[in-house]
Amino acid sequence: MADYKKRTELCLIAAQETLGAFENIRGAIEPPVPVEDLAAWLGFQVVYLTLVPDEFSAILSSRDKLIGINGRHHRHRRRFSLCHELAHLLLNHPPEAHCQARDIALYNAEADECAAELLMPSRLLRDDDYRTRSLSELARIFDVSEEALARKLLRLDGSSAAIRDPAATYRV
Repeated sequence: MADYKKRTELCLIAAQETLGAFENIRGAIEPPVPVEDLAAWLGFQVVYLTLVPDEFSAILSSRDKLIGINGRHHRHRRRFSLCHELAHLLLNHPPEAHCQARDIALYNAEADECAAELLMPSRLLRDDDYRTRSLSELARIFDVSEEALARKLLRLDGSSAAIRDPAATYRV
């Protein structure tokens, strides 16, 4: 359990450091986080693919500096998928072809944690400027799904100033 918590902290730190460096160049980030600009700043071109099956979300080619995203998915899912692929890069994960199934599951969980922090930075969720009673309003501000936001708020252990009701009321 301690190892899992430490790995989660490292995921959050990687996202926070990346956002901090991005802000040093681009200025303060306001929601929604400009994830395509972040990808471009990291040197990646984002390509939206429409002739892929629904099960396909995204793919990262570090060598070619490309991220392919399923262009038929909802905007929220595309934004999360882009951040998920960027997270694999930030966390220095090896290509899936070089991994065992249990490692792939671990790396994907870490990438999800990092992606959530890129999309919904904890420091912004704790900021009184984003205080609201409505989960849907906050999800609209951050341009994320309500489910992704609810999960993030639960991981913040209810310490978010972004909602007045306890995060536990937003079970997923």
